Amino acid sequence: MKKIVRYIQILLFSAVIFLGAGCESNFLDINKDPNNPTIVPLRQLLPYAQLNINNSLGMGPSGLSEPLSSFSHQIVVRDNWNSYFIVGDDFPIQQAWDNLYAGAFTDLRQIINLGTEQEAWQFVGIAQILKAYAASAMVDVWGDIPYTNATLGAENPYPEFDKGQEIYPKLFALLDEGIANLAKTSSLSTGTSDLFFSGNVDRWRKLAKTLKLKLYNQIRLTSLYDDATVKALIAEGDLMSAASNDFELRYGSTTAPENRHPSFIQEYVQGPQYNISPYFYQIMQGKSTLNPILSGIEDPRIPYYFFNQLTPDQDAQNPVSYRDGAFLSIWFASLNIDPNEGFDQDQSQTMLGLYPVGGKYDDGEGGVVNQSSGLQGAGYQRLFTYANSLYVRAELALTKNTGEDAEELFEQAITESFKEVNQIADLAGAPTLSTTEISSYASKVLALYTAANTEKKLELILTEKWIANFGFGLEAYNDIRRTGYPKPFDPNTDNNPFTVLNRSFILSLPYSVTDLQINPNAPAPRNIATDKVFWDVD
Repeated sequence: MKKIVRYIQILLFSAVIFLGAGCESNFLDINKDPNNPTIVPLRQLLPYAQLNINNSLGMGPSGLSEPLSSFSHQIVVRDNWNSYFIVGDDFPIQQAWDNLYAGAFTDLRQIINLGTEQEAWQFVGIAQILKAYAASAMVDVWGDIPYTNATLGAENPYPEFDKGQEIYPKLFALLDEGIANLAKTSSLSTGTSDLFFSGNVDRWRKLAKTLKLKLYNQIRLTSLYDDATVKALIAEGDLMSAASNDFELRYGSTTAPENRHPSFIQEYVQGPQYNISPYFYQIMQGKSTLNPILSGIEDPRIPYYFFNQLTPDQDAQNPVSYRDGAFLSIWFASLNIDPNEGFDQDQSQTMLGLYPVGGKYDDGEGGVVNQSSGLQGAGYQRLFTYANSLYVRAELALTKNTGEDAEELFEQAITESFKEVNQIADLAGAPTLSTTEISSYASKVLALYTAANTEKKLELILTEKWIANFGFGLEAYNDIRRTGYPKPFDPNTDNNPFTVLNRSFILSLPYSVTDLQINPNAPAPRNIATDKVFWDVD
């Protein structure tokens, strides 16, 4: 009998120990809902942060590149942007601001904190690099923004706005921290949850160092420029070195879930939303009288950039504002002035093509587009490419004597820009540009470069960079304010009575109205025609 009692006691004691251990590991914890976790896994946080950055800065209805592509004269829209006007409650301003702060920066902060606790250094390093990149983009367009005390939640619901010139040095430090953390042994790999490089640490490290170079170029006219650091980065040679290092995201073509390029949806699904700037088109044609920088040099990328729904001898739906053969569009600053600007041309106007949005390659046959056209939206959003890095290095070599050959870098940049076109042409089964076509175009541009003075050389570099960045207006918008190049379209000197402009070029974007209304620490509203960001010193 004693043995039986003793056996029962042992069983009860074991049960108590088991239940105690179970409680310590949340076993039978009825106060925690497994379907609503308070901690999101790192592999789920990272892609959401990356998508928010990509969509907030890129081309699409909630991206800054949509209005900025209009201001930099890549596209024309039937909107107030058509005359250098934008307000703080415009959709892309509100969405980009909210999605970057409430989405991307909040998730990145969580990744950095959790990743540090878990020693998941790969996640930490990538998050720091992403934060530095996105924050630099915000400073570049808004100037002063919440940074030091941003995304602290209830700890500081009304963050102060830091000065842009005080944020930039912190971004360099953050990039260095990211590089250092990538070198550590990580307890967890990002794998395919990293939508840009699938956890390739070498590519992230090279990107981070190249981004440092990009940011120094952005501030090269200020006292923050560090000549020794720039030369050391170049001498080290650990920079982006091939198109496979492109900081870009490729969308898909599925609709459930929806993962097509946002601007493809705008153009090919909902109906044409954009017009190609005739100014941009004429420069690529080599026949612009308004900006003859590339006069006589026709760009072979045109059928990859634009798709003409018309053939040259086909009638348009309605009277036209601007037409050149099959190309049909409207002019910037023509809103409500040109009598033909407002006519519906949904089956006649030229569309964004294969290269910028995964649309259709122009084979010269015309045809009305739809959501089954081209790559069906499986295009790229190119945030910072290898070609871009070469344009940056060419500019630095020309203006800062970094020890590199500016002309050689410029030629490489042009060649790599064409390779990016061939990359997506291959995916679409479209004809690719031949080596002869690429070298012929590059040699003509370089002939102009060789004969030019330093200022004209700079203009050529930044004009080619503007063309290469078609579909990502942020880069061109920054370049125009930094240097005056590419030369903006001036409606008041084009001899067109239907283009009239009474406003100045926008020097910075307005703050989100919502943030101004709810944050007592927010500054006064921006004057977009006079309030410059700190590196805009001219």
